[in-house]
Amino acid sequence: MSSKSSPLSVILVSSGSKGDKLLFRYPFHVEESKEIVQKCRPSNPYALHVEEEDPNDLKPASSIKHGQLVGYSDKILANILTTKTGLCDRRFELTIDDVKFVGQPTLVQDVNTKWRQEKSLNRESPTMIMFNLVFVLHASADFSLVQCYQDLSKRLSLALKHEERRCGYLSHQAITMLTVHDEVASLPEDIGDSPFQLMLSRSKLCRDLKNVYDGLCEYGVAHVHINNWIEVSFCLPHKVHNLDLLSIDPDTMEKSLAAIRPYHAMLLLADEKSLLADLPKDCSPSLRRIIKLSTPLKSLQQLSQDADLALSQVFQLVGHMVYWGKATIIYPICGSNVYVLSPHTPTDRFSPLHHEFHEKFNEELTKVLADFSLPTPLSEHTELSMSEADKFKMVVWLLQKRLLVQLHMYVFLITTNISPSQAASPGETKESKKAPLTLTVVDSPTDGAVNSHGSSGSILDNTSFDSDDHSMSTSLDSYSTMSMDDGPARGHSRQKILESLGNHLSSSEKASVMVVPAAANLADLKLFARLCPYFRGKNHLEEIMYFENVNRSQIRTLLDKFKQVLVACQHQDAATIRYKEFL
Repeated sequence: MSSKSSPLSVILVSSGSKGDKLLFRYPFHVEESKEIVQKCRPSNPYALHVEEEDPNDLKPASSIKHGQLVGYSDKILANILTTKTGLCDRRFELTIDDVKFVGQPTLVQDVNTKWRQEKSLNRESPTMIMFNLVFVLHASADFSLVQCYQDLSKRLSLALKHEERRCGYLSHQAITMLTVHDEVASLPEDIGDSPFQLMLSRSKLCRDLKNVYDGLCEYGVAHVHINNWIEVSFCLPHKVHNLDLLSIDPDTMEKSLAAIRPYHAMLLLADEKSLLADLPKDCSPSLRRIIKLSTPLKSLQQLSQDADLALSQVFQLVGHMVYWGKATIIYPICGSNVYVLSPHTPTDRFSPLHHEFHEKFNEELTKVLADFSLPTPLSEHTELSMSEADKFKMVVWLLQKRLLVQLHMYVFLITTNISPSQAASPGETKESKKAPLTLTVVDSPTDGAVNSHGSSGSILDNTSFDSDDHSMSTSLDSYSTMSMDDGPARGHSRQKILESLGNHLSSSEKASVMVVPAAANLADLKLFARLCPYFRGKNHLEEIMYFENVNRSQIRTLLDKFKQVLVACQHQDAATIRYKEFL
């Protein structure tokens, strides 16, 4: 089935001593139903005779039929797709009606002449000045999609130019294609064989271009070896991530990759053995190590420690896996995770997913999906009659098929209506005057501070985040300690807390916080001042726990005490690629 991201055709044209030539195009035939309508009219000797137009000159209403390019002859394509030498080695884009031609013309006259002189070839043999490998797309193709195909054309063209310089590979292949064109042209017209069909059996380059087209249309991935020497691999994110259940915009995916944090985990979307078998022979050993050691229970920080790799390198390898659609980003699976059904989950009982689930777990998928209809922590799903190991495997399978999404709690700070008397002396109560506590508060950390993770029920260790680019760690010891001394130091410490609140909150927000009864407690107010930069709805609880080295119960207690000004909501994490509105 054709889609807007699939190419309509791939075309190879060249310009040289024999003029502009279309060497190869694929697909090269379209089943067209040619209907000839003959109107039976009585002959009228007085009727004005009008010459009918040549049917070969008539252009169809659309240049796209059955997902393929139609209406353009080989000669027309050769003329419009070959460029002057001055326009070579630049991006090429041409839009005609409802189709768009994209590529990168490449000049080979310099390398071609040098190779011919070294081989002492006959000057009368055809020479090539430039060639253009063109992909045909829909005219409405997105700019990012056009850039991806231009990049693929550039990669293939550079590989062909390299082989032309090394051994004249492109010239040999061009001679083979031109020879086939001449052979078919000499055949009787009633035979009507396509020269491109014959080229597939004689030219390896033609077979490679066909494999590129088929791979892009079916999987969004191209993987070929030009002349059995240069490997060219390409991933089209528009196609790879345009799944049956959801569609992912490439720009959103790039932002999601930037949202990966050390507390995230990598979930492989395919079997480990099949992934390792599909890797190139010369791939990085670090990538193989990451695939072997990764589990849905292990954070990226732990993965970097187990693999003995820098955290920045782990981020790059994991981002590479996600970009190619081989993995996805999740929060490490634990009992406190809240899962709910994806809005794109199929409910048809006869879908392939239901059959696959029954074969794997001997359970009905509809029954399991019903248990996840409401957002509930994983540890509270006691209605699932299976062992903990089987439950874990089932959740992994549901996440791999994108049937479940994890919800995270985000906190928003709101303002309340305050009377003038309350705003005049915020936080001044009898309890606050009698509290015999003294503490010293340093400036509140910014959003960029990265700390250890102390989540209860999580698999992360209480270790500080350390990488090539960052070396930051904060703990509770870096903040003030409390003493039972009375005196002016208590008022001084409270003043520092108010100053810290003023650095992150507006005057109305600060006044709303100070009228809350819990603000009279210096310990609660200190913790609030420390965490208030995260109360803008952009950091979920797990992220706050990791950055500030606090546990879940502390945050929930704080939310309950300051419930007059704090509102919590649940939605997905930005790094999961599916929730782009909060990026």
